Amino acid sequence: MILWTIQHEMVYKALLKNGCFVPEGTHVFMKEDFLPAYDWLCEQMKLRLPNTPENAKYPIWAWYQWEGIRKRLDMRTSHKAVSPPGTPIVLLTLEVPDDEVLLSDFDMWHSTLGNHYLALTEEEDIAIGDNATAEQKRKSWERIFNLDIDNDYCTYPINQKSIQATFWILKKEYVKKAEFFISK
Repeated sequence: MILWTIQHEMVYKALLKNGCFVPEGTHVFMKEDFLPAYDWLCEQMKLRLPNTPENAKYPIWAWYQWEGIRKRLDMRTSHKAVSPPGTPIVLLTLEVPDDEVLLSDFDMWHSTLGNHYLALTEEEDIAIGDNATAEQKRKSWERIFNLDIDNDYCTYPINQKSIQATFWILKKEYVKKAEFFISK
């Protein structure tokens, strides 16, 4: 499948030198509060993807779809959370085997990041939401992988969804195009 990822230029250089890149840790700008959500996602990846490398700790993040459209990201707006101004970055267009990628709903992912129960309706949110056990919350988060959910309570309609992709290894042969930018 075709994906787009924004990476620091140093990641791209390491990829060219070594033939692959496996993240050793989380994104340097990630909030520590988000670590439990990232760890949960990694558990899900290990359950759902057949070939998890032994040294895999955290995934590569990419976009499958942004606001309902499958197209290259607009670098005038898409890179702001990736790096501070003046940082050399690269937008990579990738072709990654389907069985190496886990897709999830970007908007619903925010319930996971915020450690909230992911309710599909207002009624469910009132009934369970604030009273959810840790186990109920974690089970509700699995909904982020159901890309067919189409309601305006927890996500956007299907034709407006942003869908993120995670995978373990960025391989040189996946790169179809590299475009260089300086973050602003």
